[in-house]
Amino acid sequence: MACFICKSDNLFKFLDLGAQPPSDAFVREENLPKPEAVYPLELYFCEDCSLVQLGYVVDPKVLFSEYVYTTGMNNSLRANFKALVEKIVKRFSVGPNDFVIDVGSNDGTLLSNYASLGVKMLGIDPSSAGAIAVKNGIPTLSRFFDEETARMVVKEHGQAKIITATNVFAHVADLDSFMRGIELLLSPEGAFISESGYLLDMIETLGYDAVYHEHLRYYSLKPLQRLFRNYGMEVFDAERIPSHNGSIRVYAGKKGAYAIQKSVQKLASEEERTGLHKRDTLVAFGRRVYEHKEKLAALLRELKEKGKRLVGIGAPAKGNTLLNSVRIGSDILDALLEKSDLKIGLFAPGSRIPVRSEETLFATQPDYALLLSWNLSDELIPKLRTKGYRGKFIIPFPEIRIV
Repeated sequence: MACFICKSDNLFKFLDLGAQPPSDAFVREENLPKPEAVYPLELYFCEDCSLVQLGYVVDPKVLFSEYVYTTGMNNSLRANFKALVEKIVKRFSVGPNDFVIDVGSNDGTLLSNYASLGVKMLGIDPSSAGAIAVKNGIPTLSRFFDEETARMVVKEHGQAKIITATNVFAHVADLDSFMRGIELLLSPEGAFISESGYLLDMIETLGYDAVYHEHLRYYSLKPLQRLFRNYGMEVFDAERIPSHNGSIRVYAGKKGAYAIQKSVQKLASEEERTGLHKRDTLVAFGRRVYEHKEKLAALLRELKEKGKRLVGIGAPAKGNTLLNSVRIGSDILDALLEKSDLKIGLFAPGSRIPVRSEETLFATQPDYALLLSWNLSDELIPKLRTKGYRGKFIIPFPEIRIV
């Protein structure tokens, strides 16, 4: 095993969440008797370039061929994408003659914000969610993005002024081919904007539920700067944003195309100040994860033994990592309650907890509801209270709380 960015084998393991199925591999009822494929879920730190990555790569075709995640179902993501596109349009003077691309475009939610401008746009996504985008009139290429795909697009459409990759840049197995593709596809004055889960936020919130097989890398600024330098590019702006419980938004362009903003040095200094790239910081994180798992498991089992009824709110990928890490199944949680029709009627991977409609919460009034999308608790709790839920919520991170 080698580092994705610098190819070093100077890696050490600091977190092991056991063997788990892919977190979005929901199970149909007729497949319940069949065993699930499971893969190691471990985090490693590169002591040469400071990248944090998984130790095992699952075949992307296994992960993304039947993908039940759609960005349009998430209100905070829709708002984030709308604000991002507005910012891009203003900052880079995007107009009708420009070509914009979204890599990992999913159901086309981000690109839909360009529609009123009349720009030429293209989504690239291999998952089944791309069909939703096409249905909504957003041109989408159904394939993985790599160097070959980039050559195809350049030949047919030319280079792009703006390329975005939100919550996908950390998913790419062949990172070198992906970067060569960006290098080819981006115009000399173009900007590549990525959003990925930020390692510092994961450490600060103890958010180990963000670790799953789709997320191959857990970025911070330092290794990203090295990655872009490898391809004649540079980071010219960077910021922390709240989406997905804390992400890093990075603006990169061809070397010298843009003045480097003060934000880059500011964030680099913050990473140094917090000791983010030190072995001791990551070892301590692994120890805190173990303690949290034990504490949460004990709480849920204690409540169940007292005869309390428990459910989970939502069935996000991160929730499945949490449930499988803590070894919580249908003997503890009666159901996971969802709004997405793509998940209702299925069973959560690993835990085999049935996924039912969110309306079940109001009809059955369970005693406790475990918020698996805990990063949205400020949005979800008032909404569910207004709709009639009278029980208590368990918020698992950063500290376990009952409200």
